[in-house]
Amino acid sequence: MSDDPNHENSEPVVDEKSTSRLGEELNRLLQSLGSPNLDTVSGVFGLWNELVGDQVAQHVTPVKLDRGRLVIEVDDPAWSTHMKFLERDICTSLSHHTGTTISGIDIRVKSGRANS
Repeated sequence: MSDDPNHENSEPVVDEKSTSRLGEELNRLLQSLGSPNLDTVSGVFGLWNELVGDQVAQHVTPVKLDRGRLVIEVDDPAWSTHMKFLERDICTSLSHHTGTTISGIDIRVKSGRANS
């Protein structure tokens, strides 16, 4: 083991106070932008694949959480219809896992798809 601080196996030191302050600052920024807190945002976007499953996650992407409504983008109009059927279940699951009420989903079809 080397005492050299530049040794390639050195791990960065994480200061928990700095991390906490960063989280507080991010929450203030999110609040000023009208966005939910960091835990809610990371829960919705971080748990997306787990909550909706791999098949849905391949075609549907969460884009924005705005005033309790989740904006998602689908890669094909057929997924738009499918997501309308899943809306209640997804909102309930996200609300449960994030502790924030997700009241509904707004769906956008991704533009710029290549013609096959």
